[in-house]
Amino acid sequence: MFRIPSFYEMPEMTFEVAKGVLIGLDGKKDLLSAMEAMNARWEEYCKSSFTDTPQYEDDDEFFDTWQYEVNAYNTVFEDMSKLFAPAK
Repeated sequence: MFRIPSFYEMPEMTFEVAKGVLIGLDGKKDLLSAMEAMNARWEEYCKSSFTDTPQYEDDDEFFDTWQYEVNAYNTVFEDMSKLFAPAK
């Protein structure tokens, strides 16, 4: 999950909207691949923070650019994690 600054959080996002936001990201046709693509964007940003030419100036710029996608990722992650929760 992404640790999204509160300014960029979208708690009202539904699973259906989140799915629509993610599918198609980087040409991915399934939800898992799209989530992996979004996670790869974050990892690439983190790596670029240590180079002379970072892709984004700071976390705020990253989240400003990708606020819908990171919120969609978290929404899908939270909903899907219920499938793997231990039985009570």
